[in-house]
Amino acid sequence: MLLIDKYAYTNSLTEINPKIKGSIGLIFLIISMAFKNIFCLISIITFMSSLIVFLAKIDLKSYLKLVKIPMYFLIMGVLINLINISFDSKGLIYSFNIMSLNIGISNKSIITSIHILFRAIACLTCIYFFILTTPFNQIIFLLKKLHISDTVIELSMLVYRFIFIFLEEVSDIRKSQQLRFGYINLKTSYNSVGILGNMLFKRMMKRYDEMCISLDIKLYDSKFHIVGDENV
Repeated sequence: MLLIDKYAYTNSLTEINPKIKGSIGLIFLIISMAFKNIFCLISIITFMSSLIVFLAKIDLKSYLKLVKIPMYFLIMGVLINLINISFDSKGLIYSFNIMSLNIGISNKSIITSIHILFRAIACLTCIYFFILTTPFNQIIFLLKKLHISDTVIELSMLVYRFIFIFLEEVSDIRKSQQLRFGYINLKTSYNSVGILGNMLFKRMMKRYDEMCISLDIKLYDSKFHIVGDENV
């Protein structure tokens, strides 16, 4: 089970109406995108993180670990935004020259990058609040209440299901390769990764065929019938 999925089903807010959790996450997400005040963004980050850790009772170390994953991409994006390239060095705090171009940073780029970083983190905490406290079955029922297309919902269900099948197959194949010293050196690792990809494709297609056979046995009519939940 994925860590996010595990907490979604075991946190203290699991039984709370998903409409309430979705509304809270959406409201603060909109505020995070609408306001530029950095103190407002810090307040949202603190508030949403407090709800996740203290109210939903999700382990702080695990939460920080989850936040750390997208932080690498955020920092890379912020660093790219921080750099200015121009023909004029005026306004640049620090710069160096390459041929006729001046590459450096300015006060404006620093302020903009800080706002982008904190806004992204604020939006991230809002999304994490929803996905860490709402099981997938509640999300499906919520999508039904919002009258989202059945096709979109069914695709979401299939993608969600195949994520776990994919991870299970990767884990099994990799463990088998490791027992045979498939990753003992760089050359062997490259070869093992190629074999893993080939076997993974074949196994996934086999699991897909098995699922189709199972659905045919159950008289599948090209539509998943999702029963509503009175708590949603």
